[in-house]
Parts: sequence; structure tokens; C-alpha cells
Amino acid sequence: MKTVISRRRLIAGGIGITVGAPLIAQDNVIDRMMKATPPQQLGPFYPVARPLDQDADLTRLDGHTESAEGPRMDLFGIVRDFDGTPVPGATLDLWQANVHGRYLHGGDDREDLPLDPHFQGSAKVTTDADGRYRIRTIIPGIYGVGDLVRPRHIHFTIDGKQSRLTTQMYFPGEKENANEDIADDSMLVAKRAPALDEAITAFNWDVVLPFG
Repeated sequence: MKTVISRRRLIAGGIGITVGAPLIAQDNVIDRMMKATPPQQLGPFYPVARPLDQDADLTRLDGHTESAEGPRMDLFGIVRDFDGTPVPGATLDLWQANVHGRYLHGGDDREDLPLDPHFQGSAKVTTDADGRYRIRTIIPGIYGVGDLVRPRHIHFTIDGKQSRLTTQMYFPGEKENANEDIADDSMLVAKRAPALDEAITAFNWDVVLPFG
């Protein structure tokens, strides 16, 4: 079953429109939102305290000789507006669990799961002149508490010039995606891509904002 996003959820959910957005009819706004990358909840572990190192490589921290645990992955894509125009200068704020499924957050008190002192856990990157971004990280572990088992995912808040989108990116072919009715053809699911290094899995995930 595919994820269904209602109009009410879009208006009250994770897509925001900034003051600079053009004044257009409400039905047009809703139509743009319905065709944009769907919003998802912020989640409980937004990183209010972060390592000073917030660059595009989450697998290494400045001053550390060791790198993060877990299988490496490269993630790249383009941020576009509703009309397909790339959005340069968009900011992607992302955060995720480590390979054990634990977040670098004081509220994640699952002490049976280890922290990884060499994993950055979050990053802020900006799209280039062609709207492109690229990060290197690790494939996150499955997040679970009690009977709740979530699919592997990475959280994003994406700020364009006229839109803010809070969402989550999922991985293709994961059986846990069915727990949240996320189909592989959803705009929330990344696609496998050719890798530059055979030891690193590559994924492509493009983002569509309702405005630029």
C-alpha cells in the first residue's frame, strides 16, 4: 500500500511556506503541496546539541583517528521546485541513528545500544549552483522501542528560498517499510545508484519543494 497524504495533513504537517512565497490561489498551493515530496514528522531526536563538525562526511570527525562504525553509503540528489527548476543554496539539515539504531541525543536513553563516539550523527549542507547535494554517511540501524519497529530512515529539514520541508528518507527493498505503508516508488524512498567505490553503497534521492 502506498503512503497517502491528505490535504489536511499537508496544511498542518511538515511543509511550510515562507513570507517571500508568491501569493497564489489556495487550490494552487494545495496542488503544489500534493505533488511535492511528502512531509513527515520531525521526530523526538532533533539534534539540539551537535558536534562542531557538521560537514558532509558524517563518517569522520575532526581530530579523530578512527571513523564511524557501519557500512558506508553515499547519498546525492537535486533539490527542485514544483516546476522542476533546481534550487541553488537550499539548506539540508539531516540527522540519523548510528549503526546500532541509537541517536546522539540525550532523550535516546536506550543504554543497551552503544553510542558511536566517531559518528557525526548530523550535518548541514547546501546545494550548489545546480541544486545538487552530496553526503557520505553510514546506513542507519533499525530503530525500535518495544513493539515499535521503524524502517531505516534519515531525517531532513530542507529550507529553500520560499519553502521549508520536514521529512524522512527511506531505503528501497526494506521489509520494515511495510510497517508504515511506504512503497518503493514513493518519493520518500531513495533509489540505488552506481557507486564510485565498490565498498560504498550509493543512493539517489531527489527532493521536490512546492516552491523554490
